[in-house]
Amino acid sequence: MPSSLSRRWHLRQLIAASSLILLVACAEKPTAADAQPLPKLQTAPVVAPAVVAPLAVDNLDIQPTQTFAEWQAGFRAQALQAGITAAVFDNAFANVTPDMAVIRADRSQPEFSRPVWEYLDGALSALRVRNGQTLLVKYADILQSIEQRYGVDRQALVSVWGMESNFGQFQGNNSVIRSLATLAYEGRRPAFAQAQLLAALQIIQHGDIQADQMKGSWAGAMGQTQFIPTTYNTHAVDFDGDGRRDIWNSPADALASTAHYLQSSGWQKGQRGASKSTNCRRTSITPWPMAASARPLLNG
Repeated sequence: MPSSLSRRWHLRQLIAASSLILLVACAEKPTAADAQPLPKLQTAPVVAPAVVAPLAVDNLDIQPTQTFAEWQAGFRAQALQAGITAAVFDNAFANVTPDMAVIRADRSQPEFSRPVWEYLDGALSALRVRNGQTLLVKYADILQSIEQRYGVDRQALVSVWGMESNFGQFQGNNSVIRSLATLAYEGRRPAFAQAQLLAALQIIQHGDIQADQMKGSWAGAMGQTQFIPTTYNTHAVDFDGDGRRDIWNSPADALASTAHYLQSSGWQKGQRGASKSTNCRRTSITPWPMAASARPLLNG
């Protein structure tokens, strides 16, 4: 195992050679789990979103042009026109209200205030690397099958898995519907959030997950490798064959979906990153080049 100093220097050299550096982690802070060994994956308990007071506009300079109820009615009409059933929409939006914590996070974007190397020092702890090496062995058969089908290195996949959610332990506990509805109503990029919200409803209608179980980051990124809903709809796969593309609870589905995404983005096996620029927005939570550059650390 390389020393901390040599590991950091090696990583800096690799990342400096990459054409892309996307350092985003909008789920729970990745360093929180580094103080203890990796626990067994568990599904977070379902908690119905609490009813909150109307948006307070004074402290965040928010100026809504309509009430949330008015916005919701307009979006409902658009969703139904796009093929979402009334039952799916009404169930997903039951008791949904704007989330001020999401607005604050959207305004502050605290993850971009840290220097890149400070982020890496926390994200690439020795314990996380050891856990990644352990999981390479534990899921060797699944990873081999994924690698054969999609041509994406298993070390890169496990690196992404570790960077995005600490191997599934920190996926975010926000209601994706509520978060995206908040951003679509009064976020900085309402059109983008609305497109993601419609995609999330399509996922629910497809039967991959129930609305109250669709948890993720404040920005709407979901699952063990933090897909935004539109990316999920185009790249998520049911690799374990249970009839659902379950990137929340199935490592096989999450890793295969990630491999499918990287394959579509021009991944070349054995290289440090995709051969073309991947379409990663700030809310997509996908620092693929950085994770790929961390890949040699998992080789020991």
